[in-house]
Amino acid sequence: MGMGAPVQSLELGGSDGGAFEEYLDDCRQRVLDEIRAILPDTRRPGGRLYELMLDYPLRGGKALRPALAIATCRALGGHLEAVLRTAAVLELYHNAFLIHDDVEDGSELRRSEQTLHRLHGVPIAVNVGDGMLAASMAPLLENIELVGLGRALRILQVVARMARESAEGQMIELDWVRSADWTPIDRAYLRMIYKKTAWYTFLAPVCAGAIAAGAGAATERTLVRFATPLGIAFQIQDDVLNLSAGPERYGKELLGDLWEGKHTLILIEAVRSASDAERTRAREALAKPRAAKTAEDVAFLSGLIERARAVDYALAVARRHSERAARSFARLARELAPSPHRDFLAGLVAYVVERDR
Repeated sequence: MGMGAPVQSLELGGSDGGAFEEYLDDCRQRVLDEIRAILPDTRRPGGRLYELMLDYPLRGGKALRPALAIATCRALGGHLEAVLRTAAVLELYHNAFLIHDDVEDGSELRRSEQTLHRLHGVPIAVNVGDGMLAASMAPLLENIELVGLGRALRILQVVARMARESAEGQMIELDWVRSADWTPIDRAYLRMIYKKTAWYTFLAPVCAGAIAAGAGAATERTLVRFATPLGIAFQIQDDVLNLSAGPERYGKELLGDLWEGKHTLILIEAVRSASDAERTRAREALAKPRAAKTAEDVAFLSGLIERARAVDYALAVARRHSERAARSFARLARELAPSPHRDFLAGLVAYVVERDR
């Protein structure tokens, strides 16, 4: 059915379920249309703001978060119109977080193009991110008309917690970078990415999708047990891709985590496995601000990672978490009727640890 069809008529997925990537692409197109409907007319005063709000969403991201919300709702028997507006809000939040994250990290590339602050300056980039967050509020209140007051308020609570958890996780990471503190252990790192990544990439989408579908508390708890380890595995794989992915697929700056001195499980393992002299040099290199780091510093850190086989260590941790997610989904799948939406959720486990972008 055409993209211009009334929202209540839209259906996702064909009878054969389609490919995982096709499902993502289908959700992405529908969510982009919904975002365009949410944002004010660009011809109004200050309309340049709304033009730039579409910059990152139109660059070809995966739209994983809205797809996850849609698939959860639909797999549980909910209708697309019950979740589509919330899915669009999650994508707006995601791209706002990316804009702010790029500014905070001094990143140069996002989805194979220059970051927004490189193109337009930090003040405009920050304002665009703020505008995207502001534009997300009204659609969540409009959910009252779509799913009723009780469900709309519960979705709003999920999004509010998602925003808080993400900001707390980001603050933990920024504090580590600022203080050049390389004492964190695995548990501290996993807690940080639970807050920073798992909550807004997996937990909030599945919880919002379940609420929109009218699922019970027991189902929501099973989804949380599925989403939490999946989100952790997702971030670890992202850290691995930062070191090894092909630039044409990854779309972000390779070795950016080393230039920025970010605390990843890979670097934590590499530093603690090093000799005393190597550890001292690594900490000195990582403590330098990005502008002061040299190619030699980054090459040394890369060598340290390779000698410690730290990537293999991190991948093993990611696999353990993805296996936990698979076990939780196996329990959930018994309650779900066969559908393309259930197939998409099942495919997430392999996707998270095998993706190359």
